[in-house]
Amino acid sequence: MYRKVYYKIVILSALFLLYGASLEAAPKFSYSHLDEAVKEFESKNSASSVVLMEMDSGKVEYIYRPEITISKKLPPGSLVKTFSALTLLKYKDKLGFSPEKKILCKGRFYPKENLTPTKSDLNTFHLPQDENGKEYLRCSLAKGHGEMDLRSALVQSCNVYFLTSASSYPDLFYSKLYEDWSLGKSTKSRLDPYIEPSDTNFISISPLRKVAASIGEGGLLLSPLKISQLYSSIWKEGPRLSPYWGQGKEPLRSEENPYAGQDLRWITSVLSEVPKSGTLKDLNVPEKGNLEVLGGKTGTGTKFMHKYETHGWTVLSFRKDRKSYVLTVFVENGSGGNQAKSLASILLDKIDPKSKDSAIKSGR
Repeated sequence: MYRKVYYKIVILSALFLLYGASLEAAPKFSYSHLDEAVKEFESKNSASSVVLMEMDSGKVEYIYRPEITISKKLPPGSLVKTFSALTLLKYKDKLGFSPEKKILCKGRFYPKENLTPTKSDLNTFHLPQDENGKEYLRCSLAKGHGEMDLRSALVQSCNVYFLTSASSYPDLFYSKLYEDWSLGKSTKSRLDPYIEPSDTNFISISPLRKVAASIGEGGLLLSPLKISQLYSSIWKEGPRLSPYWGQGKEPLRSEENPYAGQDLRWITSVLSEVPKSGTLKDLNVPEKGNLEVLGGKTGTGTKFMHKYETHGWTVLSFRKDRKSYVLTVFVENGSGGNQAKSLASILLDKIDPKSKDSAIKSGR
């Protein structure tokens, strides 16, 4: 009996030391006051994760639930449409793609014969059948968006547009998307003691899943930290930086950015429209104060192998006190246009309380 008690004490002591080491390794963030706002949101919704990163350096200024943000890969949904748009632009000649060409969206994408769903696809996707028994993938609007070009499709987050564009050459599109965006690789972060998931190799998947990758579906999984790194490289038009925290560390390149400045600038101009007229148009952006929202994107990712359940995402770029940041919000049960957007609005208000003070003083 005494031996059992002794071993329990040893194990508990070891766990205590490990836990204490973890606490010491995580820095004290200047935005730690955001914890209370996220906890309040979670009490009415579901588990959430947040990462705030300075874009010019890769320094993580705030993380909520690092065990999710750093260490978990999750379905990103429509956040991938930004990567797909840049892939289509870069390889437009090989893919036979034109950003000006309009595609009619009636709310449904019918897979062609070369994309016939496999047994695995039927378990992965929600594929309703029409009145003729034909299977299709839904758009974000049930009745469709009408005619869409690349700009309007990205602002309004049209599934049909991207699925149609990727379906012409599924193998080529998917290989370029996967390789250029390093979707199987970690961010090479320096966020001890947290460990990122291991890198994965290019895997063979069905043609339909390759096409569905254009909208972040079909089993594509990314961490919130990876999303932050990739979007930072888009908005700042620079290399992908290794995320870090704490003092005494310098910015470190993780990978070069394979996309041209002209395409990146065009995409950021499109993303700047999302909070104004797109899926983030109801975002409560501070009208006064030191914070300026530069752009954003929402995403609703289907839980892998749980085709009727979704995760919610919102990623935002903003400027405050002459520094540029990317804010990534993940909500375990929800959508990007509702729960994740709501939490992002709450956090923006807390990040720049001066905007609220200005509103009160002006009588608004």
